[in-house]
Amino acid sequence: MTFQIKKMMDVGTGNPIVARTTIGMFEIIQIAQISDARKETVKGACFDIMKYLVEAEKIAGPIMTSIRDVEQRIAVEGIKIQHPSGAIETPSAGNLESTRAFLKFSKQALQSLALGMGALLEKDFKGPHFDKVLARAKEIWGGDHVAVKLLQEDQSWLKDINDLRNEDEHPKSGKSFVEDFDIQKQADGKYLVSPPRFFNGTQILSALEIYSHNLLTFSEEIMAHGLATFFPSQVCLFEIPEDQRDPSSPVRYRLGLRGPVPTP
Repeated sequence: MTFQIKKMMDVGTGNPIVARTTIGMFEIIQIAQISDARKETVKGACFDIMKYLVEAEKIAGPIMTSIRDVEQRIAVEGIKIQHPSGAIETPSAGNLESTRAFLKFSKQALQSLALGMGALLEKDFKGPHFDKVLARAKEIWGGDHVAVKLLQEDQSWLKDINDLRNEDEHPKSGKSFVEDFDIQKQADGKYLVSPPRFFNGTQILSALEIYSHNLLTFSEEIMAHGLATFFPSQVCLFEIPEDQRDPSSPVRYRLGLRGPVPTP
């Protein structure tokens, strides 16, 4: 199977998601000493991760911008009160329901990641259950493996994002899935501004920021370090410092030979 990296709408190889999950990853996949069938499965998984994360990014960006804009407006203009009624003019971030689509694409990216890791661990994972991926990786690679340590460190936010998606798909809380800005006057006359939140109290802005960063970084890291298990003995991964990455294709990892760190 041959994969083509084409510009997706307004997204090309200059997008870190595209560069890091496909352009850079395919070179890493190619050097791994695994069967061609397993390589093709991992390539397909990486390609799908890229597609889903690009879609998630396109959804998250405008939501985060809208929330920040409202926060900035409140900071500059203060709380607006209608007179003489005293009613509070509560601003709206708008489009918060689109977080459901962000979570859908995020879960699909994680499902693809589990599929790719399954090819490396020779195990078929039914869905993005990274506790099971962790258990299998620890069994096969041992507790000191880089990918195993990353899987251990990231269990909390992975569970959080799956819990949010599960509530979206199968509501059980009895609460609204998202809540917009809320402003309440306190007993001391001051106003308390509550930013947009998910049903469980998680702030939407911080969640989108963290999940957007973690989904890309986690996917790239455990896949790259998982593949490194199968490198020829003289080959290893090197990370390109962020300020030295090519803006036209900001790949994060490169291959090198063991010994002195090669010059970028």
